[in-house]
Parts: sequence; structure tokens; C-alpha cells
Amino acid sequence: MPKNFELERRETFDEPYLKVFLKGSADHKTIAQLLETLHSVKRANVTEQKNGKKDLTIYPEKAYGIEEVEQEITLTLNNFFEGSLLDPTFVKDTISSISERAYFQIIDYILVLGKNLEAFKALNERFDEERYRDYFIPFLNSVSAQYSAKGEVFNKKGKTDILVFDNNGNNIFIAECKLWKGEAYLLSAVQQLLENYVNWRDEKTAIIIFNRDVQNFSNVIDVATKAISSHPLCIKSFGLRKDTSYSYLFRNQMDVARTIKLELVLFNFT
Repeated sequence: MPKNFELERRETFDEPYLKVFLKGSADHKTIAQLLETLHSVKRANVTEQKNGKKDLTIYPEKAYGIEEVEQEITLTLNNFFEGSLLDPTFVKDTISSISERAYFQIIDYILVLGKNLEAFKALNERFDEERYRDYFIPFLNSVSAQYSAKGEVFNKKGKTDILVFDNNGNNIFIAECKLWKGEAYLLSAVQQLLENYVNWRDEKTAIIIFNRDVQNFSNVIDVATKAISSHPLCIKSFGLRKDTSYSYLFRNQMDVARTIKLELVLFNFT
């Protein structure tokens, strides 16, 4: 993929900051707004030079070193431009086909974003479950004009980590983000999702797992996939769909005639 930006470290009055130079016809204002959502960024200004060209000036939050800010901005801009190239536009059709296609496009985009984050081990050591959720939201929210994504959204009896819905208010995707803390914690997360966040009409869900402590990631995958299959509401395991994404079919505990698709997505940061 071509490089769409350049970063340059600068300093004024012994305070470091970053300049971001965007190539092509990138929307500086949109990208500045995106960068201001980052935990490490205090302010992102669009700066117009005397020659008429624009760039971005990034001021870090006090708790972060300039190296961390640079890493988070690099990761974010890589994701932004990679997402623009992927352009997972959800074709408008009947609601069932919209939901089906959008569901797997969302998961595939989450896989891209998560694999990109795996390359920045030092950066994600600061992440907790909430911040992992926050990492995905801006990109999912900008992926299509027909859909919106929000975090910590009330649905049914609680606040789910990620909710993607269309312009008519129909839920397309519900997900929970969890650190890997063993089989029991995973099954508790599944039960939390099914009991508290899934309504009768909700059909597309995911559990997103982040492993930071176990060196044998293959064993984490083996334990996790078997645990999901053993859940009493699991009808069928379809196995590996793509990368580290596994598909399951569940019964809706409120109505045995209704089914729920659940995708188990795992990322490794050891």
C-alpha cells in the first residue's frame, strides 16, 4: 500500500509535538477530528502554510511520550487509509441481505484493524477492555453513510461494547470485547451478551478476545473454540471462517425458534 502520510517530530519550549503531512486530496479536518479521539492526543490542529498547503499539528497528552503518540497516530492513519481502500460499502437491498452482508464485512474489517494493532505491542500494553473497544469504534463509524457504530450503547438490559445499526435504527451487529482470562471468563462473556444485550430481533453478534498473557496462542484458540461449542445454547460450530475468526449458530434463549449468529474473533499481543 502506498504511503499516504509522513510524520515529523518537532519541539517548542522543550515541549515535543508532531507534524503530519498528508498526501493526495485527504480531508485534513476529518483526519484531525479522528486523531483527537485518541487517548494520547490532546489536540490536533489543521495548519495552513503561507504557500497555501495544509498539514496537521499534533499536541500529545501529558501522560504520553512522543514515541507513543507517534505509534498511535501511525497505526490510526494506516487503518484510516487502508479502510478507505477497502471501501466496504454496504449495498442497500432487503434488510435480511443488508444484515448478512454487512455482518461479515464488519467482522472482516475488525480483523484488519486487530491484525494491524498486533504489530504495535508496546502501544497496546496500555489498553484495557474499554480502550480496545474505543480503538475499533471510529473506523467502524466511518465505514458507510448508511450505518453508524457506537460504544457502550444501551440495548435490552445493559450497555454493549460495540453496536452497529442502520439509518432506520435496525441493529446490524452487537459485540463484546474481552481480555483472555480463561474459559470461564469467556463463557461468562457469552452469557452476558445473550442475556443482557440481545433482543428478540437481534441475530448478528461477536465476542472479540484479546490475548496478552498466554504465550501459547494456539492453545488459547483451542480452549476458546471448544468452550463456545460446549455452550448449552450453541446449535452448531462452523469452524474457522477466516484468519482467527470462528463461526457459530446459537438459539435465542427467549425464543427457541429464533437463532443468533456468533463470531468468535481472537487477537494475540504476546
